[in-house]
Amino acid sequence: MADDIEKSLKEIMRSLPSEEMYIESVREIVKDLIKEYIRKKLNENKELKKELASVIENYLEAKIKEYDSMARMAKITAKIGFLSAPESIREEATKDLIESFRKEIEEIILRTL
Repeated sequence: MADDIEKSLKEIMRSLPSEEMYIESVREIVKDLIKEYIRKKLNENKELKKELASVIENYLEAKIKEYDSMARMAKITAKIGFLSAPESIREEATKDLIESFRKEIEEIILRTL
């Protein structure tokens, strides 16, 4: 009988939401309240809203430049690796690159049609 009660209590405890779930829920609610407060303040001050938009635009532009620079570095690194590789490997690598890009280009074309 005591074992049955203990088993039932354990099952009930397992079915209850965890403490972590409550803490996470409260965090989400607080985040939502903060967002609402910030939106309200931005809507009250049009100049601040414009300034924030400008800052976000500058940030996104900087990120795009960062990704562009990373892509250029990857391109140069690939060129250096390509030029330093033996001729037999260069030909095979070129074929593999062309084949993989061909597939991607075909997929893009098919999606746009």
